Amino acid sequence: MIRNAFLFLGTFVVGALIALVVRAARFNPHAGHEPHAAGGGEYLPMVNNPIAPAEAYPGSSPAPTSASEQKASDPHAGHSSTTHATAAPDDKPVNTVCAICGMDVDPTLPTLEYKGKKIGFGCKMCPPKFKADPDRYGPYYLRNEVIKQ
Repeated sequence: MIRNAFLFLGTFVVGALIALVVRAARFNPHAGHEPHAAGGGEYLPMVNNPIAPAEAYPGSSPAPTSASEQKASDPHAGHSSTTHATAAPDDKPVNTVCAICGMDVDPTLPTLEYKGKKIGFGCKMCPPKFKADPDRYGPYYLRNEVIKQ
């Protein structure tokens, strides 16, 4: 009886190893897949990068020129609040370091106002945290310090 069990297990293991070797040899992970089209293909319309202009992507349509074309192409146009103003070159934030993440202030990100002063942020994740509790983070931004957690 034990001899038959060992014979069965041995045959099973050898068969499993043979099947594994054959499957590994015949495995082709890229079979039936087409490569991505040059210039972005169908993925291009899904890309939403407000920092880079649309002309930066090859094969893309040019940016809208008139205000009506821009409103038609951007469904979120006009939805920003008054505290969300992008930093103009002459209107710099009072801080150089983001108090929440510790990164240098990114001039391309929107700024917020705290006690009449512009506050800059290091990444896109920090403005919502600041909005949720401005009295906690605001003094650190005004002193240009990073919060010790």
